[in-house]
Amino acid sequence: MSVITALANQYYLYVRRGQQPIPWNIYDTHPPINFGLTTYFGKVFQSIEKSLKVSGLIFYVTWDEIDELPSYGQNVVVFVLGDEWYRIPKYAHKVRAVFKCIGTRPILGCNPLLKPSLLNLLTLIQFIRILVVCVPGFLNYHWHNFKSLLLGKNPITPIYDIPLGYNNSKDMPIKNIQERLYNTYFSGSVVHVPYPLWSLKYWLGTPKSLARKLMIASVNKFKRKNPDFKVELSITGGFRNRTIEDERSYCEIMMDTKICLVPRGTSFETTRLFEAMKYGCIVVAEALPSRWYLDGSPIIQIKDWQDLEGILINLLDNEQLMQEMHEKSLDWWNNKCSETILAEYIVEKMCSSVPVWKKHSAGVSMTLTPP
Repeated sequence: MSVITALANQYYLYVRRGQQPIPWNIYDTHPPINFGLTTYFGKVFQSIEKSLKVSGLIFYVTWDEIDELPSYGQNVVVFVLGDEWYRIPKYAHKVRAVFKCIGTRPILGCNPLLKPSLLNLLTLIQFIRILVVCVPGFLNYHWHNFKSLLLGKNPITPIYDIPLGYNNSKDMPIKNIQERLYNTYFSGSVVHVPYPLWSLKYWLGTPKSLARKLMIASVNKFKRKNPDFKVELSITGGFRNRTIEDERSYCEIMMDTKICLVPRGTSFETTRLFEAMKYGCIVVAEALPSRWYLDGSPIIQIKDWQDLEGILINLLDNEQLMQEMHEKSLDWWNNKCSETILAEYIVEKMCSSVPVWKKHSAGVSMTLTPP
């Protein structure tokens, strides 16, 4: 259902350069383009509109367009939601602020020299490929920053990391950890895109597919050795292939899960991290980057999925520990990653360099006032 509300700012979904940006009513539950994260960010923008007194801005929300925008200026703010190459947008020096999911600093997440394996080798190769792709943007960004300093201008805006939020998330009453049906749960794809027979990825796999196969093997081993525990595995064709019924089932099972397993995707960060914490699950994940919204989180980081059995037994045999981890997950979501908290972070960063600024264009005055 679409709600007609006067907005203090303009919001656009921008898919590809050369295409017209699509106006977005952030109160519309069915946006014209669904990036998968529009529900979460729609609520973030609603929070900005309702309580944080920001006006006169143009927000461009894009999946991975990092080359150009329909317009530039100190009234333009950009959100890049899905770029997994860790690139810095070429237009960063032309806009007020850039907020980016997944970030601009890739991590290797393993040590191929001390622990050689096919998974770690492929992870290293992928890491090198990412560096090759993202380094030009890094150099371009710092070159423009150097020029600004040389000319006595203000430094160009930093690129701000923001959480992915959720893709599938229904608002449901939080269920007590001890009353939940499933001891541990994973739902997701192993191979997101089928590769042709002549592709090396078909024969060798990818870091995502190998990591998830190792996790599934460890879960099945745990199930065989511990038949009394309720373990749920659901292998899908990828989140874009889910039906509405799949999404409903995913959310309901997640709310009924004690320990949520979060293997890596193409990147180490996935929406499942945040969906699990929102529902108060205990989260077991792989290596995670250093981000303001992840540092110090109650996420258990596993170095090798073969160690999963010991982690599960340690948790499931200690109800008090599980209760504490459950509460910490909920607190972390509410105080670090929720829509209102992210909205406050966004406004703080937009206001940090210049508390109050005005830009006059065609006789129109636009003002940004700190909350």
